[in-house]
Amino acid sequence: MTRRLIDLDVREMLRAREEPFQRIMAAVSELEPMDVLQLHATFKPDPLLNVLLKRGLRHAVLQLDEEHFVVDFYKSEEELPYFHLDNRGLEPPQPMVRTLEFLEKRSEIKDGALGLEIWNERVPAFLLPELDDAGFSYNLIEDPDGTVCVRIARSSGEV
Repeated sequence: MTRRLIDLDVREMLRAREEPFQRIMAAVSELEPMDVLQLHATFKPDPLLNVLLKRGLRHAVLQLDEEHFVVDFYKSEEELPYFHLDNRGLEPPQPMVRTLEFLEKRSEIKDGALGLEIWNERVPAFLLPELDDAGFSYNLIEDPDGTVCVRIARSSGEV
């Protein structure tokens, strides 16, 4: 089974005062166990977070700017919420550069309040020493389809 990152941007619907709930729930209903729904909204959708938490979906929220919140919804038993980056299909060194830039910009991950899970096509051998040097811990998971997942957190956090 291949992991999928399903991107759903409802910001224009929200700006037009349309209700995106049905569209969001349709996307949620199509999630396979290893999929992630990455929702883009103009605000932090607290009521939706509660509804989907009751349905067994974990979430991680990042605020990219004043009216751009990104919420990852996924099925997991992990305690630490993870934000996800799909680096598959990128040529080296883009996956490493993208991951390090993300970690540099996100104070939420630096505080240990959030983890990052990256999906790569191979073990990111050059990234791992960089993570060690920057004080991050990580855990590698190899999927049967060849995807290498790296869960990254502050060393004091859980991976």
